[in-house]
Amino acid sequence: MRAIAVFSPTHGSGKSWFATALCRRLAQEGWKVAPFQSQSEVSACYRIDQNVDVSYSIAWQAWAAGIPVTSNLNPVLLKPQITPSLQYQLYIQGRGIGTVSRSDYYQNYYGIAKPLIEECLEKVQEKYNLLVFDTYRYGLYDPSQQDTDENFELLKHSSFHPASVVLIDCKHGGALNQLWGFWQRLSEENRKMIRGVVFNQWEGDRRLCDTETRWVKEHLNRPVLGYIPPLSNNFFDPESPLTFDTNTNNPAQNQLKIQVLRLPNQNNFDDLDALKSEPSIQLSYFDPAEQLGYPDAIIIPHTSDAIADLEYLRKYNCHQQLQNYAAAGGTILGLCDGANLLAKQIIPTNPNIEPQTALGLFPFNCELQSTYTSEPCQILSDLPFPGLPVQGETFYQGKMSFLQKKNCSFLFSDKELGVINQGKNIWAAYIRGLFNNGPWRRFWLNDLRQKRGLSSLPTGISDFTERQESILDSLADHLDQYVDISFLLTDYDY
Repeated sequence: MRAIAVFSPTHGSGKSWFATALCRRLAQEGWKVAPFQSQSEVSACYRIDQNVDVSYSIAWQAWAAGIPVTSNLNPVLLKPQITPSLQYQLYIQGRGIGTVSRSDYYQNYYGIAKPLIEECLEKVQEKYNLLVFDTYRYGLYDPSQQDTDENFELLKHSSFHPASVVLIDCKHGGALNQLWGFWQRLSEENRKMIRGVVFNQWEGDRRLCDTETRWVKEHLNRPVLGYIPPLSNNFFDPESPLTFDTNTNNPAQNQLKIQVLRLPNQNNFDDLDALKSEPSIQLSYFDPAEQLGYPDAIIIPHTSDAIADLEYLRKYNCHQQLQNYAAAGGTILGLCDGANLLAKQIIPTNPNIEPQTALGLFPFNCELQSTYTSEPCQILSDLPFPGLPVQGETFYQGKMSFLQKKNCSFLFSDKELGVINQGKNIWAAYIRGLFNNGPWRRFWLNDLRQKRGLSSLPTGISDFTERQESILDSLADHLDQYVDISFLLTDYDY
């Protein structure tokens, strides 16, 4: 099995985007590739499941490789906390376990985390034939020791044919000093894993390229694999969500405030990725135990257990808050099984259990099914704009039984997939990936913006996944143009 590890002596060198581009290029060539970050330090996390978080960069790399995002790809996460002394929320396999300092982590927790990192790595190895390591920038964590980078240890003690590359940031100068300092700290054994050097953010002339190439060959006995100029587009940040619009100024007063109801059994967190990509939105989660406030819209996400979550809402009297919010004209959109919470009653599959009173915001009862059906769909929208093509995945786990159809309108050409109330503020949709549809999403947002007296957003945009794929392909093309990655895939012994 092969592995390519990307090292860098500095923060902000472009290591994560390089690993992302590498994953996409290798996947295009037919490799079964997976990224791996043994440890990451991030300011914002990407949520893949209930209470399971990973770094955004590993999510981007998994999307680039065309594989599911799992916590096995990023076993340890450190998230800085706002405290007088720098502390971190420590996540092990996606779950927060406490607050630590960096020194506390290495002294008291790393010994526990290391076997779990190795276990996750073994699980990833079973499914793929090439791994791309996006190494932790604090791998060299002890300045008193010569070479303490645990990423090298992972590579040496696994069944890999490792080839590592050192990525040097040229943006701030001192490129050769960075490289030489990094090289001097490595043991002879670990130096053997370094296959070549890549200079990133390169804006020098060709003569300087030749000079630096000769220096690297003379002092390190390694080739320079490429000089990468800065990305011409600034839309890609591997530590944050995709964004559709980086040039528009969106002050807080022009942004919609949309809150997602935090449910104990929420599923399909990726349904909200497209909304996170909108710079015109402040998207946040609202816990039922908190006071609601005055958002522009509330989203009730898909849940794997509508009845249990309904009881949770009642426990904190949140159902009353939602009913008051809707009565005041607030917009609520329920997705998939979250839409069932909007019904008058939810009728369980077990006939021995009494029907449960739901939020009562729609004139229908929901009869739960023992199994759900799901299949791809391509339909047309009737609302908020007629004739828009909409695609996604249908989701049926409950059957709507209308009490008063005349008080509702249907959202789509397939009337089973969504309804809206007479006041046009309560929406129920049974399509996974609904917000992925760019024009539909923008028309829905413009409906909210109109209520606030805000200007409309452009609606002629690509779908979320299309935009994401386009960005990843452009990263791979940029890499392919300036870096010879074939040298990382051949056997060579220094």
